[in-house]
Amino acid sequence: MVTLYKIGGAPLEDSAYLSALAEHLKALSAPPILVHGGGKAISRLQAAFGIVPRSIGGLRVTDAQTMELAAMALIGNANVNLVATLVKHGVEAQGFHGADRGLLRSRPLRHPEGDLGRVGAVYRVRVEILHRALADGVVPVIAPIALADDGGLHNINADQAAGAIAAAMDVDEVIFLTDVAGVLHEGAVLPQLAREDAEALINSGAASGGMAVKLRAALDALSAGVRAARITDMYGLSNGSGTLITG
Repeated sequence: MVTLYKIGGAPLEDSAYLSALAEHLKALSAPPILVHGGGKAISRLQAAFGIVPRSIGGLRVTDAQTMELAAMALIGNANVNLVATLVKHGVEAQGFHGADRGLLRSRPLRHPEGDLGRVGAVYRVRVEILHRALADGVVPVIAPIALADDGGLHNINADQAAGAIAAAMDVDEVIFLTDVAGVLHEGAVLPQLAREDAEALINSGAASGGMAVKLRAALDALSAGVRAARITDMYGLSNGSGTLITG
């Protein structure tokens, strides 16, 4: 049984949250896969270079300079710091990004509302690399930067990267860790969503921005054979709550 966790946003920069995550991972009977984001760090670098962040449909527009900054933030900062925290707490963790041995291969992601630039969609995952790490008892910690077909890099939305990796690895459950307790509707957490209910929330606009991206990634993973997806926070991870999405 393989589980994949995706972590990003505020939790990625919360030391107490990461410490609690490390303790949770250390107690698992088998190592999971961990995919992380780092949008706040990218935005800070953009601001430092005078670039105004833009997004389309919850996805960051990534020009050539922003692509360089994204690689700096995700590989050179977020990945290293997350791995260091996990190792400090006794978790056997190793950092990866998509260009490592071509772990993640991608093509440009097209969006009907505009040009996203160097944003990609993962079409191939070298699963043997991850299987080997898991067999060695190692938690692969993956930064969502992929190797593009043109030889350059693509910025991959971390939720979409998690969904693609989960589908390729045939994981049992993909868990999207956030700073909210789950999918909210009229102020309350929805404990469970069937596929059609999740689609309805997206289509109606009740789920938008980052939450809509998470739901779409969860649905894509389910379509590829993943048995279940869950959106939750650290508290929900410890007690099994949050929003469970099933096919």
